[in-house]
Amino acid sequence: MEQKNERYSFNSNDLLFKIYLYKKPLIIVSAVAFVVSLVVSFCITPLYEASSVIFPAPSTPVGNIVTTATAAKKESVFGEVKEAEQLLQVLNSEEIRNKIIRKFNLWEHYDIDSARVSSPRDKMNRIFNNRIQAKRTTYGAVEIRVLDADPQTAATMANTITAMIDTVMNQMEKARAREAFAIAKKEYESRVLYLTSLEDSLQRIMQKGVIDFESQSLALNQAYGEALASGNAKGAAAIRRQLDTLARYGSTYISLRDFLEYQKEQLSILTSRFREAEVEAHHTLTHFYVVERATVPDKKAKPQRALIVIVSTFASFIFTFLVLVFVEFFKDLRRKEQEINHSESKKS
Repeated sequence: MEQKNERYSFNSNDLLFKIYLYKKPLIIVSAVAFVVSLVVSFCITPLYEASSVIFPAPSTPVGNIVTTATAAKKESVFGEVKEAEQLLQVLNSEEIRNKIIRKFNLWEHYDIDSARVSSPRDKMNRIFNNRIQAKRTTYGAVEIRVLDADPQTAATMANTITAMIDTVMNQMEKARAREAFAIAKKEYESRVLYLTSLEDSLQRIMQKGVIDFESQSLALNQAYGEALASGNAKGAAAIRRQLDTLARYGSTYISLRDFLEYQKEQLSILTSRFREAEVEAHHTLTHFYVVERATVPDKKAKPQRALIVIVSTFASFIFTFLVLVFVEFFKDLRRKEQEINHSESKKS
């Protein structure tokens, strides 16, 4: 009895011996699993995969490119990690999701009856996330992958999602750009009116004879001295009146002239900002470059029937083997317990 227990103990036999010992149930279960998994794999709806690859464009504002000298600088044609992450955020946004659901009527396409399903939105999101995915590649690009039972729909959907990126991003950017343009325009027009009023005030002073205070003051003082030296009292009086006019309006003239010059410099800066805001509000640039457009696939991506059959059969084999080992192990324990009880009963 002890030899029999030792023989069937898992610790005293190698793995191949156990497999040989259980060969009949293992073959039967594995064969059944093979047939069932093969039938199930053929019942699964095949899915075709289409993908498009895009590179993000640099996030330089269009106003800077058009209106400033920075456009002349050498700049990478592709964006970096930040731009790629922005594209992914847009691709995974609710707005893109809703647009795709409406455009391709995915409620009907995925056969989701909102009246009969308890959580239709949750089911739609789960199917959408499984069928439509966007991720960064190792080279910094963004890949959009679409799985669908119809290969043409998969390709069309991938290209449509790609085209929607610019639409969504421009909508977000233009709303802010138009507000910025309206503010810049109002400030620009206000500054122009203010400069016009300053110029009108300076013009009125100039009409009183103050044309160039510094040169006029020097010339009139020299002429006044010469008139007095020559005894030209009438001429000296006339020059004196002009000097009095310079004295009365000279400080105002200098203040207005210098302040007007400063305001013109500020207007020049403001004009540049205004032009940039105008370009931003009325012009757009693409946010990505298409590296590879999605084409109609001619080979299904899922299910991989061979993999399903192999994994299912192997898993059934392993599971059955472990069950048989544990069953035998517990049988041995029970048998030993009965033998101990029987020996104790004899002694008593």
